[in-house]
Amino acid sequence: MKILYVITKSNWGGAQRHVYDLATAMKEKGHDVWVALGGNGLFQEKLGAASIYTFPINGLGRDISLSKDLASFKEIFTIIKSKRPDIIHLHSPKAAGLGSLAGRLLGVKQIITTVHGWTFNEPRPWYERLSIIFFSWLTMILSHTTVLISEREYVQAARFPFVKNKLKLITLGISQPTFMSVEGAKQLLAKHIGMDIAEFGKRTVVGTIAELHPNKGLTYLLEAMRTVAEQHPQSICLVVGDGQSAAMLHLLIKQYNLEPQFFLAGYMDNASEYLKAFNIFVLPSVKEGLPYTILEAGSASLPVVATSVGGVPEIIDDMKSGILVQPKNSRELGHALSFMIEHPEERKKYGAVLKEKVSTKFSLERMLWLVEGLYGNMKP
Repeated sequence: MKILYVITKSNWGGAQRHVYDLATAMKEKGHDVWVALGGNGLFQEKLGAASIYTFPINGLGRDISLSKDLASFKEIFTIIKSKRPDIIHLHSPKAAGLGSLAGRLLGVKQIITTVHGWTFNEPRPWYERLSIIFFSWLTMILSHTTVLISEREYVQAARFPFVKNKLKLITLGISQPTFMSVEGAKQLLAKHIGMDIAEFGKRTVVGTIAELHPNKGLTYLLEAMRTVAEQHPQSICLVVGDGQSAAMLHLLIKQYNLEPQFFLAGYMDNASEYLKAFNIFVLPSVKEGLPYTILEAGSASLPVVATSVGGVPEIIDDMKSGILVQPKNSRELGHALSFMIEHPEERKKYGAVLKEKVSTKFSLERMLWLVEGLYGNMKP
């Protein structure tokens, strides 16, 4: 088969990792694979290293711009017309909207859209959400199949008219990550943030891996850590990742006098390798699909404190494999983190339960098998 993947951004995030896993697996199985993506970022570099041909579309981005969106549509249309793929598999709202329309106009046999978290679940003005809901529905109408990665968002999709028979639930899957030893990871992270290694070893490390974006709720984590830092001065919080909110978060850290206990480590390649340096994994997002980072944390046997958004409750069983809190609730988040810090035996139990669930229900092999089955059911 000839498969074209289209995605809006070329940074390295959860959606990009998903496309990378699919594209490399399908290439290994002998299919012709291409990826069209917005800009020239780390994701494009990783695809190039895997010998997958990419089509960078410079104007393709998350923000609305009539001129750029029209130019991006023309580029996607031209790519599809040139390559004549049997399948176009679309990821992220902008790429899905433009790609599904171009695919329909050109008579592509199978147009598949994977939803990595409904954009209308983000905190936005009502009129913006109404517009997003309409275009999300229109994209589902134009697509032959819409894949949801969480049960919650599958239920939301099923409420739309005329699309229920087009929906498919396929949760994410990961292979067992490679982790550094606890001591090795601690030494490297301590050096990276400029802390004495012996001092770092004495701290209880609350950590996360996240793009520095408003959707990740890191301002609420900062608020929570003000209380946690007072109650547990030996704790520190470490955020691995980069993004548009970096400057604002640095200002808040200084404003809250949290420089000794809250660290923005920046982007680190293969960040999951360092997970065993954490004692607790935290994900304070206000919007998620089904996050890879929690699956990786579970594979590392880490206890998790996360907000009850998107597909997170499908991974975390509250007070069994972690603690779920309400989004945008810094006080509740702080209480949950303090509980974890104060109860190391509970942390150990939670981490073991989560590891078992991730290994049995979220395997990469299962996900690839289901997606290839979807491709195999291509309409003639």
